[in-house]
Amino acid sequence: MNGRENEIDVVGVGTHLVTCPLQPSLGCVYKLVQVNGAPRMKLTEDSGKSTLPGRKAVYRLFSQDGHAFLDLLALREEPVPAEGIAVQCRVLGGWEEETVTAARVERIHQQCFTQGQISQTLPSTADIRTRVQAALSTLHPGQRRLQQPERYKVAVSEKLYCLLRDLKNSLKN
Repeated sequence: MNGRENEIDVVGVGTHLVTCPLQPSLGCVYKLVQVNGAPRMKLTEDSGKSTLPGRKAVYRLFSQDGHAFLDLLALREEPVPAEGIAVQCRVLGGWEEETVTAARVERIHQQCFTQGQISQTLPSTADIRTRVQAALSTLHPGQRRLQQPERYKVAVSEKLYCLLRDLKNSLKN
């Protein structure tokens, strides 16, 4: 694959890849989001298995009271959302349009591999645990409760939404 100038920069976990379900298997999958600089996406009848096109950055947006209220996926080349400036986005699921303003913005996606090589020191499991506990503590109490928690929103930038829509439309024609 590398000989054909494809780039794999994200690895996900799946099940029953190339093996019979009755046999023990290592489940993993990769999903291309860009080929030779052109965005690509996987379309399937199961919308939960479709992918979002293009290389992305992910930001966590915080309210004035310090609670995380939205994770925003944007194309990597888009500017970082600015604190105090309104941003238009589309919430995953129903694609409803929203305008949000963050008091604080934190980049939460880190590139760990570059051209198949580890590009930064990987954290220990203890460090990961500490980071996850700190992130959970920033959620609103209504989102942390075990009984009927409030939904945490994940959205895409307007530019990423338009790319997704345009790619889907080009496949219909």
